[in-house]
Amino acid sequence: MVAHTTTMSLDLTPFGFTPTESLVYEVLLTQGPGTGYAIARAASLARANAYSALEGLVAKGAARVGEERPKRYRPESPTTLVAKISNEQGSALEELSAALADISAPSSQTLVEIESVRSVLRLLTHDIGRATSTVQLVAPPEAYPLLVPALRRTSSAQVSLTLASTGAIDLAFAPVEQIPDNPSWPGSPLVGVVDDWSAVVAAYREESVSGHWSTAPTFVAAARLTIEHLRQAS
Repeated sequence: MVAHTTTMSLDLTPFGFTPTESLVYEVLLTQGPGTGYAIARAASLARANAYSALEGLVAKGAARVGEERPKRYRPESPTTLVAKISNEQGSALEELSAALADISAPSSQTLVEIESVRSVLRLLTHDIGRATSTVQLVAPPEAYPLLVPALRRTSSAQVSLTLASTGAIDLAFAPVEQIPDNPSWPGSPLVGVVDDWSAVVAAYREESVSGHWSTAPTFVAAARLTIEHLRQAS
């Protein structure tokens, strides 16, 4: 590790990391494993600040430290980190939902516009985590790594999973049917129905998502029929 960096393009602060931890994780990814001293130099940080950030990354599962002396720190892969964050946020949302259910008035039918990849994945993770009977999902391959933790927990609770994707997906706990791209859909379909109670109908295109989430019975029925149509086209 010899290069120096002073700018930060990676921001992990929305997920419970400090700005310094974000910077140090980016340095680990771009410069490779290194000692605390080398990482401090590469990040242009005081050594104490670098060590504090490294220990924070290790504690939060974003980095590992070896047994050798001096200690060398290695980053967890981005895929591993994203899956861990998704799992933790899904659990936190489930706890919040349970707490709110105890104090909230009966919910009314709602239509929520979806405008980002993050928001649709959070909605799906939350609903899948609460499933008690069925989950039906058609999603692009890029979505599955983030949804795997919630899907795995749900499958262990004996919930029926019907999963499909426009790309090849291999999950150890459930089959995923590969379906062809549908030229009439504006992008890749992202459609989910949970317990015949809530549904997402959206389109994924060029790292963006547009669509809606709702609990309205007509919307849920339309989403279910859409999934059937997309699967029958395979």
